[in-house]
Amino acid sequence: MKSMKNLLGKLFLAPMAETSTPALRRVIKEFSPEVVLFSEMLSAGAIAARASHNEPMDRKYDFDDPYIYQIVGSNPHVMAEACAILSGKGCYAVDINMGCPNHDIVKRGQGAWLLTDLEKAKQIIRSCRKATRARLSVKMRTGWDGNDENNFVDFIAMLENEGVDFITVHPRYAKLGFRRTADWRLVALAKSRVSIPIIGNGDIDTPDTGIAKLMDSGCDGIMIGREAVKSPWIFKLISDLLSDRANDFTVDVRETFLRTLGYIKQYLPERLHRSRCHRFCAYYAKNVYYGHELFTMLRKETSICIMQKIIHDYFLRNPHEAVRQYQVKKGDMFEIN
Repeated sequence: MKSMKNLLGKLFLAPMAETSTPALRRVIKEFSPEVVLFSEMLSAGAIAARASHNEPMDRKYDFDDPYIYQIVGSNPHVMAEACAILSGKGCYAVDINMGCPNHDIVKRGQGAWLLTDLEKAKQIIRSCRKATRARLSVKMRTGWDGNDENNFVDFIAMLENEGVDFITVHPRYAKLGFRRTADWRLVALAKSRVSIPIIGNGDIDTPDTGIAKLMDSGCDGIMIGREAVKSPWIFKLISDLLSDRANDFTVDVRETFLRTLGYIKQYLPERLHRSRCHRFCAYYAKNVYYGHELFTMLRKETSICIMQKIIHDYFLRNPHEAVRQYQVKKGDMFEIN
């Protein structure tokens, strides 16, 4: 068995509410089997209450391994109960959300708001550490309303001391949302101050950017969110570049679009089709020239079959956009067409 201080890989899909669906996870695995996957952000309260409406989101599939559940909450007892339930499903880790800046989350004292209360965060970690048989991790921002390096270092030291196995750092303070540029200098700072693995997250929008941030920060892994929804093959390209494999790689953009929507239909109940399809399409439609117009049409629909028909018709009109070709050679990547 691997040490609890080791990661199973360098590439991680981010936990994204309504977006890190079984459909996206399966497509990413089909491109790149070594990626470590996260669930959607899950409510610890709903997990602890064993709410039936949450079951489609917390189900783990064969293609998910290695798999990390992420939970959000603020009550140490409830968080611990959720950890115990989820770790019993055979996951690689349970992750505590200390980074979500969403207003509805932080007003309940959850997500990034926990960065303002070291003692409360410590109680949560201590309770969860006792309750989970799996690894325990934290995904966090570098502050609430500013990047105070001393507070940040104290916080991650507390996490390590309380038994967290690894930390994902998104180097923006929470009030920034996704504005400005992520300060990866703080990822390097975290790596220099704790002995547990550090995963860096933020502003990775190309394979070259991902590799540069991995190397420059010295972190143990990189996590990709929004760009992985738009380009589920990005991990494959990064892996080829890291291994210095020469490879010609063809992506069927059209087929991947249709297949992902088909998986949403396969794995999720109809009540979730609209929200999950629209989230995915908002990012993936950016792959085509008339993506804004395409998404405007798709977001009016609730039926996956109709969405697929709209996508099929788009590529009939624009067949030159259906396929992308990449070449990886001698550590460089080129898009051929």
